[in-house]
Amino acid sequence: MKNIKRIISTALIIAIAVSSVFATIDPSTLEPHDAYKPVANPYTKTSARMLSMGGAGIALRSNQDALYVNPASLGEKGLVWNVPNFAVTIYNAKDIISTGILDDYQNAQDNLGTYSSAILDILNKDGMNNLARIDAGFGVKLGRLALATDTQVNMYTYTPGAGNGVDAVLIPEVDAVLSAGLGLRFFRDSAINFDIGLAARVNARVYLQKTGAQQFINNKDDIVNTLRESTPVMVAYSIPVDLGFNLNLPAGFTFSTVARNINGNFKAQVYENINDTINNADKVLNGNVTINSPMSFDLGFGWKPKYGLSWLANPNIAVDFVDLGGLVSDFSVSGIFAHMKAGIEVELLRLLELRAGLNQGYVSIGAGVNLMNLIHLEASYYRLEFGEKLLDKPVDALTVRMNLFWER
Repeated sequence: MKNIKRIISTALIIAIAVSSVFATIDPSTLEPHDAYKPVANPYTKTSARMLSMGGAGIALRSNQDALYVNPASLGEKGLVWNVPNFAVTIYNAKDIISTGILDDYQNAQDNLGTYSSAILDILNKDGMNNLARIDAGFGVKLGRLALATDTQVNMYTYTPGAGNGVDAVLIPEVDAVLSAGLGLRFFRDSAINFDIGLAARVNARVYLQKTGAQQFINNKDDIVNTLRESTPVMVAYSIPVDLGFNLNLPAGFTFSTVARNINGNFKAQVYENINDTINNADKVLNGNVTINSPMSFDLGFGWKPKYGLSWLANPNIAVDFVDLGGLVSDFSVSGIFAHMKAGIEVELLRLLELRAGLNQGYVSIGAGVNLMNLIHLEASYYRLEFGEKLLDKPVDALTVRMNLFWER
């Protein structure tokens, strides 16, 4: 518990450090730039379980999280009451831990300048990166219907060239999401049955003008006024829909398909600063900027063996192939690895969960503890590819998640 507290405290300190990296700039339109690529990504709820299984899980029973994974899984009856669920992710975890901030987390805010510089030095690799992500939400699943509200803060970074972390620019992004989903199971009492599910959400997204780190170092004492008065803001919204299908076979086999992010393009409005955003928030509904957010079609395979000792050791195996359109256009050995995610989970005594997986060939591991279905603690360590192709720029990450009153 002490280590979890350290990780959460460290992530909050990193968030403060990164959110402080803004300086006075001209309030101009947020122009197209490679640094803004993540802004077009569909919202994804952070699942420590799936991340430790290589990101696989389309065909797994994911309870209320099925809203964001595969709404067809809502067709299996159940009760979930996540009040709340909370996750913290630290990217470049190994390098950040080596700065000593975890050991000095109680005094880290007093030494913010030192740790900010050390963290910025980590960003000396060319291209996209991420420093931290924080998720918080409430969700409920009643039978086959699920409702949730979630927020997420991301601290994206972009370095135009390798060599000097202060050349990096930073973009904070905040998502607020309302989601609803329904799943139906047909031929429930048959050995072979199927599920159909639909999930829809309203996603509001806010992000700020990219800003250089060196400017922050020179102007960090005036950060509040800078954010409020002279940092351009983009406010966007989308109303995406996901459709899912499960074919459930004897012996615990499941084959799944999901069409994600249908109607997912964002409509956006540019504001001169935060004050302008607050005073003219209604203009976002007439957004004059379209941000294209890609739809994808994914396949999943799951196997949950059924035998008499499942209370002792309950295994799950999952293999996913994501973005089939991209896989078809890049069908090769490397292309298959780039689109494949696979993982295994073993639940012991309905208390301890051990997980491992492969995501694009990168190994992931994780574990969870379920205390009487009242408190669920999970952690995962994994790598994500931030480059244009495999092995270009793998970034390691550590996620810790907590749910209260989580399921059954």
